[in-house]
Amino acid sequence: MALTNELKLEIKQDLIDRIKKKINNYDFSKKSGNPFIDIVFGKFSNIKSFIHGTATMLGSYYEILARKIAEGNNNFVEVKKFVFTGKISNSESAVIRNLVKDLEEKKINSDYDEEIKMIYNAETKNIREIRITIDLFLKDKSGKEYFVEMKGPDPNKKEVRAAKEDLLNIVAMKKREIKLEDFDKNAIIIFGVYYNNENGKYNNWKVSPMFEQGTGLLVQEEFWDLLGGEGTYEDLLEVLEEVKTEITPLIEDVMNNRF
Repeated sequence: MALTNELKLEIKQDLIDRIKKKINNYDFSKKSGNPFIDIVFGKFSNIKSFIHGTATMLGSYYEILARKIAEGNNNFVEVKKFVFTGKISNSESAVIRNLVKDLEEKKINSDYDEEIKMIYNAETKNIREIRITIDLFLKDKSGKEYFVEMKGPDPNKKEVRAAKEDLLNIVAMKKREIKLEDFDKNAIIIFGVYYNNENGKYNNWKVSPMFEQGTGLLVQEEFWDLLGGEGTYEDLLEVLEEVKTEITPLIEDVMNNRF
């Protein structure tokens, strides 16, 4: 078991409270406006809109959940959303822009180690200071730092590009204090995807070309297990089954009795 019973209970109650609030505030009698749907499905015609709205609501919860789980992991001594200030050269910025452009246009495949080497090999003249907000910053007991950008399984191209640039900018900023041969021991940049919305290996046309899976890209089990330890994702699925047990009767009651 990766998550403690106390944390599982806290997550369960948090999810139930959020979904209950959504149920209580939602007008299930409202029609979709599409007669092909409203006539055929009757009182169930608006459930899709409710589910979509609930998914949107939970979208803002994943970051909170990620920090909560990492905070419960004794391996991490620091967990926070982080504004990172550091220095970067014009040459390093140019390398990063060109790398991202080539990856986006699929001229090259993402190679985590090679991308770091390219930034380290860039000239360090004309340095300026920049600030980057990272979704999740972790530091473990050994002092290793984790810089994590988090997204759902199908982010838009602009979000993916910005995340890639931010993470590579972190590499340039850390270059001032970490030798290339020591980078992997001291820091890691990660694009974390909350869940895989496909069967089999995750493959998103916007994300997959930009990040090397298993290294710079962690999806579903790999992502959650990084935060909470091995078995975290399975523990979360168990929590969701318990949430389902409490929420399903509420939905059925609404659909059958409120209108």
